[in-house]
Amino acid sequence: MKKVLVLSGDGINCERESARAFEEAGGLAHIIHINELLSQPTLLLDHSIFCIPGGFSFGDELRSGKILAEKIRSQLGSAFIQFTKNGGLTIGICNGFQVLIQLGAFTGLDESRTVTLATNDHGKFLDRWIDLEISPHAASSPWFLGMTGKLQLPIRHKEGRIVIREGEAADQFKFPLRYTKAVNGSYQQAAAMLDETGQILGLMPHPEAATHGFLNPLLEETGAAHEANANKVKKIFQNAIQWSGK
Repeated sequence: MKKVLVLSGDGINCERESARAFEEAGGLAHIIHINELLSQPTLLLDHSIFCIPGGFSFGDELRSGKILAEKIRSQLGSAFIQFTKNGGLTIGICNGFQVLIQLGAFTGLDESRTVTLATNDHGKFLDRWIDLEISPHAASSPWFLGMTGKLQLPIRHKEGRIVIREGEAADQFKFPLRYTKAVNGSYQQAAAMLDETGQILGLMPHPEAATHGFLNPLLEETGAAHEANANKVKKIFQNAIQWSGK
């Protein structure tokens, strides 16, 4: 059974939902406090999947995800690199995505960072369900194996606009999910990113909050339509559990 390390503590508040989503997909989830992981970095290497859930780590002081990212960089950096080399999968959801961005996880832990998450262009906190399109970039990732078409997921963030540094080549970045319409000014309406291996996924929407049809307030069709969307969302977690990379 694949073991999943789900981070908790210091303002993270979606660890139980995230752990449940992985366990319903057939994994064995361990919710581990950030202080325990940083004191024993090799704990990460005992797992196949690393999940940094949503929330407001350290109250989003300085900027969203920054403090937690620096703690991870200083105490977990080498273990995280080895984890990925070993075939481990990492997912950062909402604030977890912000942590991965601040960590430079999509550019080899490069502190200079050529991509970031900025405040939504309208300056408002978004809390709604949204339509997303699975892009061709998704095909290169274990997280999205066999997935095409559209999804509906909830978003709840103020600092989720993907911005690429001026002069950078856009084709070096992989965006597996895109909003079907402009919601926050994100580059090419991107809602998620992958690293070059496809193993590290960061996304602003919350898939762990959409794995059951009754959670979706948008669909006006039958219950079957609700469950069809939920089953598609579940496949993200199932793909991770079933992947043979580690």
